[in-house]
Amino acid sequence: YADGRVANEAGKRLGEAKTRREKEGTPFFMAVGFVRPHLPFSAPKRYWDLHDPATLPLPEKETPPIDSPPVANKVGGEIAAYDPVPVKTPGAEFPEELKRNLIHGYYAGTSYVDAQIGKVLAALDDLGLDENTIVVLWGDHGFHLGDHGIWTKHTNYEQATRIPLVIVAPGLTEAGSSSRQPCGTVDLFPTLAELAGLPAPTGPQPIDGLSLVPVIRDPEARVRDHTFHCFPKAKLGRAIRTERYRLVEWKETEKPDSAPVWELYDLIEDPDETRNLARDRPGVIAELRDKLR
Repeated sequence: YADGRVANEAGKRLGEAKTRREKEGTPFFMAVGFVRPHLPFSAPKRYWDLHDPATLPLPEKETPPIDSPPVANKVGGEIAAYDPVPVKTPGAEFPEELKRNLIHGYYAGTSYVDAQIGKVLAALDDLGLDENTIVVLWGDHGFHLGDHGIWTKHTNYEQATRIPLVIVAPGLTEAGSSSRQPCGTVDLFPTLAELAGLPAPTGPQPIDGLSLVPVIRDPEARVRDHTFHCFPKAKLGRAIRTERYRLVEWKETEKPDSAPVWELYDLIEDPDETRNLARDRPGVIAELRDKLR
């Protein structure tokens, strides 16, 4: 499998990087990318055997959020390219056995890639590089497993936009600590630069990210109170996410002056985003809309 080859190559290159560092004092940066648990859900049998599909959690809510606009939801998509998944249309049902097989495949792929990440970290340890190497583990998007009746990604909901992000900075980070600081992947560049003792990044265009080092030092510290994300569908969905709320503005890109359609979710009171509160909390919309703009 490709991810296994990537893990093996990463271990080899770490060894080469250590040799260069010892001979020439050269620091190193390595980006190691894995595909799983992305589709197709294929992984070695041992990782399928780790999970019993009968015990894996099925989606609890398979309908769109109450009062959500149709543009926010998703029908079909890349999942329909895989046999025996039906081409999903409104009202079509995934049989329970198919749901369990798909969820089983996602868990198997996650366990498989977890083992490959473990190989890379084991090589780091074996080479004695773990005490002075910064490690960041992150993903590019989340994944719907039948939540809201949606499979895979391509939405502005929490399941698709929330990503794993783990930062290990020897001598600075505390194992097991976490923060609710809203952040995005644009923050990784300035964060890594500061952790490595380099000047703040500059470029021909503005650098959008902010360094998360103050939050790494103190998980209660904040460098901002929101982050952004967007996904284009029939309309452009631009969103702002705070520790409590997500506001999504849907507008036709060809008609920038057209009236927007709003979604607002309270992630504290309603973490599963079951109801759009846009009609009920105009004050929150006004505040977040101004920041979004």
